[in-house]
Order: sequence, then structure tokens, then C-alpha cells
Amino acid sequence: MRLMHGSSSVARGRFVVLDGIDGCGKSTQATELASWLANRGTGETLHLREPGSTALGEGLRSLLLSRAVEISPAVETLLFTAARRQMLDERVEPALARGAHVVCERFHGSTFAYQAVAGGEDEARLLDLLFTWAASPTPDLVVWLDMDVETALQRRGAAGDRIEDKGADFQRRVALGFERYAECTSGVVRVDGNGTIERVAERIVEEVGRVLA
Repeated sequence: MRLMHGSSSVARGRFVVLDGIDGCGKSTQATELASWLANRGTGETLHLREPGSTALGEGLRSLLLSRAVEISPAVETLLFTAARRQMLDERVEPALARGAHVVCERFHGSTFAYQAVAGGEDEARLLDLLFTWAASPTPDLVVWLDMDVETALQRRGAAGDRIEDKGADFQRRVALGFERYAECTSGVVRVDGNGTIERVAERIVEEVGRVLA
């Protein structure tokens, strides 16, 4: 898609999400992917995280992860959705419109996996909320980094926030949530998260290359 500006045109950027359970390597691989995109000479690339990447999002992130408060899955869902909508409006849409690529850690799949499948919220209602209030722009590709829960937890180390405190059984339900999300939504590709950083990055680049073609 190209946006016309007078006599010139700007190719719209691509929006790629990396998602998965805690410890699967999202942050590392998002950094690798953003670097790969930049090195291709395709222009500006934004590396964002969810929740966060805006003043509102970072404030909500601190609240959501704080051990000082108790937050129900229903309220978590609303706060995550608000942070996401702010990020989409403030950062993602303007970047894509000016031709920049966006790489984001976490998106709808995380909310579905953590708050619906693991947290017990109604799956259909939660998806309806997400796709009504935080639906645009839609990612061109969602990469689900799939990894055994025990391996991911070993990589992650000690719990560092309120959600990580919920333990291994909770993370196993989260992992099932990502499987269910991939089954019930389009645009999600499973990538094996096991192996060296370089090998996993190669798998991701192979998938991302298809949406850039």
C-alpha cells in the first residue's frame, strides 16, 4: 500500500508482533529483528513493547506489574487494552503512515492467553473487546515464539513482578492460551523458540521476509 503526498508516494511500513510466554526470548528477538530491518536499508524501524511505549502505557505497565496492588483479570484486560489503544494511536499508526516498520513485543495474543485462558475471563467477550477497541492498525504478522514452559522459566530466572509471581502452573495455562489464539485468529505463525539466538532470529526473518515481499 502506498500513501500519496502531492506528486510523491510513501510505502506504508509493516507491523510485526513477537509474542509468547515469559522467558521465550521476545525482547531479545525483537531487538534482533529491528536491527535486521534497519540493516536492510528499509528506513526507520520502531521497537515497541506492550504495555508501554507511551507515557500512559508505561504508567499502566508499572501499575499492572506492581506487587503492591491486586488486580483482577477483568481489570487487567481493560488496562492492557487501554494501553494498547494509546500505543496504536500515538506511535504505531503515525509510524506506519510515514513508512516506518514497527516491531512490538506482545499484543492481543498475550491478553487472550494471560487474562482469558489462564485468568478465566470469557474468551469470546475478551476477543470482542480487543478487536473492537484496539483493532487498528492490525499487525501484518504475529510471530508466536513457542517454547516449553520449563525451559522458558529457566531462561527467565526468578520472578520479577506480580504476574510472573503466579508460577509455573499459570504459565502452562498461558502456553495453552497461545495455542488457542493461533487456532482461532488469522495472521499468527508459530516459530520454534529453542536454539541459539542466531538460529531463532533466522527463523523469524524467514517469516517476516514473506510479508515484506
